[in-house]
Amino acid sequence: MGDDDTNRWPKIIPERIVSWSPGRGREISDVVDKKILHAFKGVKSFPLKRIIIQFWRPETIGGKRLLACYGCPYALSLANHRLWKYRSRCIKYYYSIDDLGVPDDPMTISGAPPATAFLNHFPEVVLDLRVHRGTPLVDLALECELTCFMMIPVFSETGCVGIVEVSMRIPADLLVIFNDIKRELKRAGLSITPPRASWQPHKSIGITRGGFTLAKSEIAEALQVAVQSHAVPLGQVWMAYENLYDRTSRMLLGKLNHFCVNLPGDPLSSVEFFYRDLVLLSMKKMITVEGLIGRTLATRQPHLCKNIHKLRDNRGVLAVLSANVKCASFVICLRSSHTGEVNYLFEFFWPQTLDHLALMEALLLTLREHLPSFKYASGARLGDELLVVDVDNSSSGSASTPLKIFPRNKSSVAGRKRTRASLGMETRSIEGQSELTNINDPEGDDDLIILAVYKIDYRLFYLPSSPTYKVFLEKVYQEFDLNPVGTYTIEYQVLPGDWYSLTNGSCLKSCVSSYRTSKNIDYIKLHVRAVEK
Repeated sequence: MGDDDTNRWPKIIPERIVSWSPGRGREISDVVDKKILHAFKGVKSFPLKRIIIQFWRPETIGGKRLLACYGCPYALSLANHRLWKYRSRCIKYYYSIDDLGVPDDPMTISGAPPATAFLNHFPEVVLDLRVHRGTPLVDLALECELTCFMMIPVFSETGCVGIVEVSMRIPADLLVIFNDIKRELKRAGLSITPPRASWQPHKSIGITRGGFTLAKSEIAEALQVAVQSHAVPLGQVWMAYENLYDRTSRMLLGKLNHFCVNLPGDPLSSVEFFYRDLVLLSMKKMITVEGLIGRTLATRQPHLCKNIHKLRDNRGVLAVLSANVKCASFVICLRSSHTGEVNYLFEFFWPQTLDHLALMEALLLTLREHLPSFKYASGARLGDELLVVDVDNSSSGSASTPLKIFPRNKSSVAGRKRTRASLGMETRSIEGQSELTNINDPEGDDDLIILAVYKIDYRLFYLPSSPTYKVFLEKVYQEFDLNPVGTYTIEYQVLPGDWYSLTNGSCLKSCVSSYRTSKNIDYIKLHVRAVEK
């Protein structure tokens, strides 16, 4: 104890750093890379966790359109050798963004993110990489203890300029990182959605300007009243749009309006921030990938999911939310006489502990009052008997027996008032709002962050919250590839200059206790030394 730290502890920066080494000539100017670099520097969340952020941008090599990350900005902790190993291998690979079939180059990957995210102009999320084994970089990510990733398209005024990849260990960190990246890209003059000037209502729906204006006016008023009067944290409306500059005229879902109720300390406020600038969704992805909006649009049937956390088959928007927030979602398709067969998708989020049936009835009755020109997509009037597909969360998103709203059309103003009172909806505060809590998976969380030094080498690694001494030793030996028959001493630091021997389970418990109780320790310092014989 009491040794001078400079004699045993080198200067190490364990936190995530941002780097950029401009490489060979590219199609996109370095201006984009500089903006990406600036954005990455602004992402401050979880600096010590197992997270790598890197940029993939398009280029043409040998007449083929590819995505590459070589020479592009990236952010990681250099003290975590697994992250560095993953990065050093990624720069050798390409992703094909051409429709020229399967490439014959073993270093070129096709039909997988980030290429699909680039082509669809839509974020993609995989919450469990184990289901995608067989792809070289997925196998490498798992080897490097990365278990999930998120691919985010990045846009300038001219179109999609590349993909931001975020690969990490803990899915519960996805939403915070997504919101951070979205905010910092915006500050740098970039966006996660195509520029608004490039899209308009899809030509196939054939609406008139006057009729569309009337429908929008009704929607704006009805959405605000419904969200405020029932204290629903978030409500939004989507409709079909198209990109004016996209030769494929891909149909998109554009946000027509949204309204939220912000309560102090409301965990769902992060969901509202998540959706605030996410104003455009790929129609292709919303229909082909499991999701309430896609299902509702495809079937014209309303859908309810009582806990989006269990919709694990999502790869887009709901995947980010389901990894972080416990809440329910309800989507219904309506049409207005002002715009004919145009479909408007009303989407609401609320705490999963509420009475879903009563809340859906109350919302629909409020919408009926303020949407005089609207009916269900089936043609029935708002307030008529309605069957809602109740998504069965226990069986990978399959549908269970539908819920019946307004059975035999027995609804009344008195009944509506009782429903609202029973839910505590007369004010902007809902009892049970605190149930919207962040999800922490104790089995998967990197609870103990450890920075260890052996000779001139150092490692940033992680252990579960309550490791045994045997597990602890095995991890240390594995990280430094120590001789299994060798003898080593391990010491840990509590305060600067104070080192204590770590020789058994009791010492380990004392070390962990000091780490948990101290507000000034971001990680546990270990010093490993070989015993001379």
